Amino acid sequence: MKLKILLILLSLATVTSCLKKMDLSDDNLGPAIDPVVLTKTLGQAFGTFDYNEIKPNEFTSVMQSQKIQDSNSQNLQQEGISVTSMINDSEKLFLDLVVQTEEYKGGQTTLSAPVAWPLTFKKAAAKAQSDTVQSLEDARPPVLTFLTFQALAFGSCYDEGRYPETCHRLTSKDIQYRVPIAAQNQHNCADPNNCYIPAKEIEFDMISKYATDKDGKPVRTHYTIILSPSVPFLSRVLKICTRGIYEINNDQKILADLCYSVNNYRAGSTPPPQ
Repeated sequence: MKLKILLILLSLATVTSCLKKMDLSDDNLGPAIDPVVLTKTLGQAFGTFDYNEIKPNEFTSVMQSQKIQDSNSQNLQQEGISVTSMINDSEKLFLDLVVQTEEYKGGQTTLSAPVAWPLTFKKAAAKAQSDTVQSLEDARPPVLTFLTFQALAFGSCYDEGRYPETCHRLTSKDIQYRVPIAAQNQHNCADPNNCYIPAKEIEFDMISKYATDKDGKPVRTHYTIILSPSVPFLSRVLKICTRGIYEINNDQKILADLCYSVNNYRAGSTPPPQ
Protein backbone atom coordinates (compact mmCIF):
# COMPACT_ATOMS: atom_id res chain seq x y z
CA MET A 1 0.00 0.00 0.00
CA LYS A 2 1.55 3.26 -1.10
CA LEU A 3 0.94 6.06 1.36
CA LYS A 4 -0.46 9.23 -0.15
CA ILE A 5 -0.10 12.78 1.12
CA LEU A 6 -2.97 15.18 1.59
CA LEU A 7 -1.62 18.67 1.05
CA ILE A 8 -2.66 21.91 2.72
CA LEU A 9 -1.93 25.48 1.56
CA LEU A 10 1.43 26.85 2.59
CA SER A 11 3.42 30.03 2.18
CA LEU A 12 6.03 29.66 -0.55
CA ALA A 13 8.45 31.53 1.68
CA THR A 14 8.10 28.73 4.20
CA VAL A 15 8.71 26.16 1.49
CA THR A 16 11.96 27.81 0.42
CA SER A 17 13.37 28.30 3.90
CA CYS A 18 12.57 24.84 5.23
CA LEU A 19 13.93 22.80 2.38
CA LYS A 20 17.42 23.61 3.64
CA LYS A 21 16.63 21.80 6.91
CA MET A 22 15.39 18.55 5.40
CA ASP A 23 17.23 15.33 6.14
CA LEU A 24 16.59 13.82 2.69
CA SER A 25 19.16 15.93 0.86
CA ASP A 26 22.16 13.63 1.44
CA ASP A 27 22.55 11.38 -1.58
CA ASN A 28 25.32 9.34 0.05
CA LEU A 29 23.12 6.48 1.26
CA GLY A 30 25.75 3.77 1.27
CA PRO A 31 25.20 0.25 -0.11
CA ALA A 32 21.73 -1.19 -0.58
CA ILE A 33 20.56 -3.61 2.08
CA ASP A 34 19.63 -7.19 1.22
CA PRO A 35 15.81 -7.48 1.10
CA VAL A 36 16.11 -10.63 3.21
CA VAL A 37 17.71 -8.58 5.97
CA LEU A 38 14.78 -6.17 5.93
CA THR A 39 12.34 -9.10 6.04
CA LYS A 40 14.12 -10.58 9.06
CA THR A 41 14.35 -7.26 10.89
CA LEU A 42 10.68 -6.38 10.40
CA GLY A 43 9.54 -9.95 11.03
CA GLN A 44 11.31 -10.25 14.37
CA ALA A 45 9.74 -6.99 15.50
CA PHE A 46 6.22 -7.93 14.39
CA GLY A 47 6.20 -11.42 15.84
CA THR A 48 4.48 -14.44 14.28
CA PHE A 49 2.74 -13.34 11.08
CA ASP A 50 -0.30 -15.60 11.20
CA TYR A 51 -3.72 -14.50 9.95
CA ASN A 52 -5.29 -17.01 12.34
CA GLU A 53 -4.43 -14.63 15.16
CA ILE A 54 -7.13 -12.25 13.89
CA LYS A 55 -10.21 -12.93 16.00
CA PRO A 56 -13.87 -11.85 15.80
CA ASN A 57 -14.53 -8.71 17.85
CA GLU A 58 -10.92 -7.54 17.48
CA PHE A 59 -10.84 -3.75 17.23
CA THR A 60 -8.25 -1.23 16.13
CA SER A 61 -8.40 2.54 15.79
CA VAL A 62 -5.94 4.29 13.47
CA MET A 63 -5.27 8.03 13.33
CA GLN A 64 -3.96 9.54 10.11
CA SER A 65 -1.94 12.74 10.51
CA GLN A 66 0.38 14.90 8.45
CA LYS A 67 3.12 17.40 9.09
CA ILE A 68 4.18 19.85 6.39
CA GLN A 69 7.67 21.33 6.71
CA ASP A 70 8.05 22.82 10.22
CA SER A 71 4.32 23.13 10.89
CA ASN A 72 2.57 21.32 13.71
CA SER A 73 1.24 17.84 13.13
CA GLN A 74 -2.36 17.92 11.92
CA ASN A 75 -4.88 15.11 12.43
CA LEU A 76 -6.76 14.28 9.25
CA GLN A 77 -8.87 11.22 9.92
CA GLN A 78 -9.49 8.45 12.41
CA GLU A 79 -10.84 5.01 11.55
CA GLY A 80 -12.30 2.58 14.05
CA ILE A 81 -12.22 -0.94 12.57
CA SER A 82 -13.99 -3.93 14.13
CA VAL A 83 -13.80 -7.54 12.93
CA THR A 84 -17.16 -9.30 12.85
CA SER A 85 -15.93 -12.53 11.24
CA MET A 86 -12.95 -13.97 9.39
CA ILE A 87 -12.11 -17.03 7.29
CA ASN A 88 -8.52 -17.97 6.52
CA ASP A 89 -7.95 -20.60 3.85
CA SER A 90 -4.97 -21.61 1.72
CA GLU A 91 -5.59 -18.99 -0.98
CA LYS A 92 -7.39 -16.05 0.60
CA LEU A 93 -8.19 -14.22 3.79
CA PHE A 94 -11.82 -13.13 4.14
CA LEU A 95 -12.59 -10.36 6.63
CA ASP A 96 -15.96 -8.90 7.52
CA LEU A 97 -15.34 -5.49 9.04
CA VAL A 98 -17.38 -2.63 10.43
CA VAL A 99 -15.68 0.74 9.97
CA GLN A 100 -16.53 4.12 11.46
CA THR A 101 -14.65 7.17 10.20
CA GLU A 102 -14.08 10.49 11.92
CA GLU A 103 -12.75 13.29 9.71
CA TYR A 104 -11.16 16.56 10.86
CA LYS A 105 -11.33 19.49 8.47
CA GLY A 106 -11.51 23.25 8.93
CA GLY A 107 -11.85 22.91 12.68
CA GLN A 108 -14.90 20.68 12.25
CA THR A 109 -15.30 17.00 13.07
CA THR A 110 -17.51 14.73 10.98
CA LEU A 111 -18.42 11.26 12.26
CA SER A 112 -19.70 8.77 9.70
CA ALA A 113 -22.24 6.06 10.29
CA PRO A 114 -20.73 2.56 10.73
CA VAL A 115 -20.16 0.90 7.35
CA ALA A 116 -19.86 -2.84 6.65
CA TRP A 117 -16.75 -3.78 4.63
CA PRO A 118 -16.42 -7.41 3.48
CA LEU A 119 -12.89 -7.77 2.09
CA THR A 120 -10.94 -10.54 0.41
CA PHE A 121 -7.13 -10.61 0.38
CA LYS A 122 -5.29 -12.85 -2.07
CA LYS A 123 -2.23 -14.68 -0.80
CA ALA A 124 -0.60 -15.37 -4.18
CA ALA A 125 1.59 -12.25 -4.24
CA ALA A 126 4.00 -11.08 -1.56
CA LYS A 127 2.70 -7.57 -2.03
CA ALA A 128 -0.83 -7.97 -0.74
CA GLN A 129 -3.57 -7.29 -3.25
CA SER A 130 -7.15 -6.81 -2.09
CA ASP A 131 -10.41 -7.43 -3.92
CA THR A 132 -13.18 -5.38 -2.40
CA VAL A 133 -16.27 -7.54 -2.39
CA GLN A 134 -18.48 -4.59 -1.51
CA SER A 135 -17.78 -1.46 -3.54
CA LEU A 136 -18.94 1.86 -2.12
CA GLU A 137 -19.14 4.95 -4.31
CA ASP A 138 -16.53 7.60 -3.46
CA ALA A 139 -15.10 5.38 -0.73
CA ARG A 140 -11.89 3.43 -0.20
CA PRO A 141 -11.11 0.32 1.83
CA PRO A 142 -10.17 0.91 5.46
CA VAL A 143 -6.55 1.37 6.53
CA LEU A 144 -5.17 -2.00 7.57
CA THR A 145 -1.56 -1.40 8.50
CA PHE A 146 -0.66 -5.08 8.62
CA LEU A 147 -1.02 -5.06 4.82
CA THR A 148 1.50 -2.23 4.60
CA PHE A 149 3.80 -4.23 6.84
CA GLN A 150 3.32 -7.31 4.66
CA ALA A 151 4.18 -5.41 1.48
CA LEU A 152 7.28 -3.87 3.03
CA ALA A 153 8.52 -6.99 4.79
CA PHE A 154 7.95 -9.56 2.05
CA GLY A 155 7.93 -7.71 -1.26
CA SER A 156 9.97 -4.51 -1.18
CA CYS A 157 13.54 -3.36 -1.82
CA TYR A 158 14.11 -5.69 -4.78
CA ASP A 159 16.15 -4.04 -7.54
CA GLU A 160 14.45 -5.91 -10.37
CA GLY A 161 11.23 -6.31 -12.33
CA ARG A 162 8.78 -3.56 -13.27
CA TYR A 163 9.21 -1.71 -9.98
CA PRO A 164 12.90 -1.75 -9.06
CA GLU A 165 13.75 -0.19 -5.72
CA THR A 166 16.59 -0.30 -3.23
CA CYS A 167 16.63 0.31 0.52
CA HIS A 168 19.40 1.84 2.59
CA ARG A 169 20.40 2.87 6.12
CA LEU A 170 18.39 0.28 7.98
CA THR A 171 18.37 0.78 11.75
CA SER A 172 16.49 -1.01 14.53
CA LYS A 173 16.35 -0.25 18.23
CA ASP A 174 14.44 -1.45 21.28
CA ILE A 175 12.12 1.09 22.84
CA GLN A 176 9.45 1.28 25.52
CA TYR A 177 6.27 2.45 23.81
CA ARG A 178 3.64 4.28 25.80
CA VAL A 179 0.29 2.50 25.54
CA PRO A 180 -2.51 4.69 24.14
CA ILE A 181 -4.69 5.87 27.00
CA ALA A 182 -7.82 4.29 25.51
CA ALA A 183 -6.11 0.86 25.36
CA GLN A 184 -4.55 0.76 28.81
CA ASN A 185 -7.28 -1.54 30.14
CA GLN A 186 -5.88 -4.19 27.76
CA HIS A 187 -2.68 -4.29 29.83
CA ASN A 188 -3.89 -3.91 33.42
CA CYS A 189 -1.72 -0.87 33.96
CA ALA A 190 -1.85 0.27 37.57
CA ASP A 191 -0.41 3.68 36.76
CA PRO A 192 -1.81 5.33 33.60
CA ASN A 193 1.18 7.66 33.53
CA ASN A 194 3.61 4.76 33.47
CA CYS A 195 2.08 2.24 31.07
CA TYR A 196 4.56 0.97 28.48
CA ILE A 197 5.09 -2.09 26.30
CA PRO A 198 8.31 -3.29 24.62
CA ALA A 199 8.54 -2.39 20.94
CA LYS A 200 10.99 -1.95 18.07
CA GLU A 201 11.56 1.25 16.13
CA ILE A 202 12.84 0.56 12.62
CA GLU A 203 13.94 3.13 10.05
CA PHE A 204 15.19 2.95 6.48
CA ASP A 205 15.25 4.87 3.20
CA MET A 206 13.63 3.52 0.05
CA ILE A 207 14.73 4.62 -3.44
CA SER A 208 11.99 3.99 -6.02
CA LYS A 209 13.84 3.81 -9.32
CA TYR A 210 10.62 3.46 -11.34
CA ALA A 211 9.40 6.91 -10.20
CA THR A 212 11.32 10.13 -10.79
CA ASP A 213 10.84 13.76 -9.86
CA LYS A 214 10.94 16.71 -12.26
CA ASP A 215 14.75 16.68 -12.06
CA GLY A 216 14.91 13.04 -13.11
CA LYS A 217 15.98 11.80 -9.68
CA PRO A 218 14.44 8.60 -8.24
CA VAL A 219 11.82 9.21 -5.59
CA ARG A 220 13.13 8.74 -2.05
CA THR A 221 10.99 7.91 0.97
CA HIS A 222 12.09 7.61 4.59
CA TYR A 223 10.18 5.04 6.68
CA THR A 224 9.81 4.99 10.45
CA ILE A 225 7.91 1.98 11.82
CA ILE A 226 7.11 1.02 15.41
CA LEU A 227 6.12 -2.62 15.93
CA SER A 228 5.18 -4.75 18.91
CA PRO A 229 3.83 -8.31 19.30
CA SER A 230 2.39 -7.28 22.70
CA VAL A 231 -0.83 -6.03 21.09
CA PRO A 232 -3.55 -7.67 18.93
CA PHE A 233 -2.61 -8.60 15.36
CA LEU A 234 -4.34 -5.70 13.56
CA SER A 235 -2.56 -3.16 15.81
CA ARG A 236 0.99 -4.55 15.85
CA VAL A 237 2.08 -1.79 13.47
CA LEU A 238 1.67 0.77 16.22
CA LYS A 239 2.95 3.56 14.03
CA ILE A 240 4.18 3.94 10.47
CA CYS A 241 5.38 7.25 9.06
CA THR A 242 6.73 8.19 5.67
CA ARG A 243 8.77 11.30 4.94
CA GLY A 244 9.18 12.53 1.41
CA ILE A 245 9.55 15.55 -0.86
CA TYR A 246 6.43 16.38 -2.83
CA GLU A 247 6.10 18.61 -5.87
CA ILE A 248 3.30 21.16 -5.82
CA ASN A 249 2.22 24.03 -8.06
CA ASN A 250 4.83 26.11 -9.87
CA ASP A 251 7.46 23.37 -9.49
CA GLN A 252 7.81 24.06 -5.78
CA LYS A 253 8.74 21.27 -3.40
CA ILE A 254 7.71 20.59 0.17
CA LEU A 255 8.93 18.17 2.79
CA ALA A 256 6.06 16.28 4.40
CA ASP A 257 5.47 13.48 6.88
CA LEU A 258 2.40 11.26 6.81
CA CYS A 259 1.72 8.98 9.77
CA TYR A 260 -0.73 6.26 10.71
CA SER A 261 -0.80 5.72 14.49
CA VAL A 262 -2.84 3.22 16.51
CA ASN A 263 -4.63 5.09 19.30
CA ASN A 264 -6.86 2.29 20.60
CA TYR A 265 -7.22 -1.47 20.30
CA ARG A 266 -9.03 -4.43 21.76
CA ALA A 267 -8.25 -8.14 21.52
CA GLY A 268 -10.82 -10.39 19.89
CA SER A 269 -12.02 -13.76 21.09
CA THR A 270 -12.60 -17.17 19.57
CA PRO A 271 -16.30 -18.10 19.69
CA PRO A 272 -17.11 -21.30 21.62
CA PRO A 273 -17.77 -24.42 19.51
CA GLN A 274 -21.38 -25.06 18.61
